[in-house]
Amino acid sequence: MAEEFGYQVSPGPASAMTPTVGAVVSEELDKAKSEKSEIPLGLTGTALMIAVLLNPLWYQDDPSLIGVLLPLALSILGVIWSVHEDTRIKGNVQAMERKAAVALASPWQAWPCRLEELPGGKGKGMMLLGPDTTVVCTFSSPVPESVWVGTPDGRGVFWFAGDLRFGGLMSVPGGDPLWWAHAVPIPTTLAPAGRRQETLEEAVIHQAVGFAFEEWL
Repeated sequence: MAEEFGYQVSPGPASAMTPTVGAVVSEELDKAKSEKSEIPLGLTGTALMIAVLLNPLWYQDDPSLIGVLLPLALSILGVIWSVHEDTRIKGNVQAMERKAAVALASPWQAWPCRLEELPGGKGKGMMLLGPDTTVVCTFSSPVPESVWVGTPDGRGVFWFAGDLRFGGLMSVPGGDPLWWAHAVPIPTTLAPAGRRQETLEEAVIHQAVGFAFEEWL
């Protein structure tokens, strides 16, 4: 889509242009694959509640029944949780593998962006802008503090390698620092009303169109 808008695209894949991309991708993949299932407080509370509910059986004519029902209930609960966690972790790994493969094979794209806090406490947002300054895509992204604070009025040209549908790698021009961006379902928004913001966004759009990746090769 960057090319459709007239924004510049690097002549080669991001991994070839920025050697550190491979290391960042490998680190994130290893992190996803090494994730361990943890027993949350909610599950522990449920187990205790089951124990309390079954406790009166101790006072019935057949107290040994608790010795069968309690382990059985807790075992079923454990199996359900294990299946849930296994599915979640596998899903995370598959999503990370897909994102990593795209990021490694994709070229860098120069995008004009607007940086804002996402609504609902969803963290930092990177909004990729179209030529008419509307938001094409919104990413939830752990933008480095130096970039977040150092971007004038939250408007600038950034590099992106990946797929707009599910995210990828972001960077400032030059490829350092690198960070991941994750697509979030935020409705397309109109350009800000302030003239200063409009002028800034028009300026970064022109920068994205005239960006020269050759300067960084």
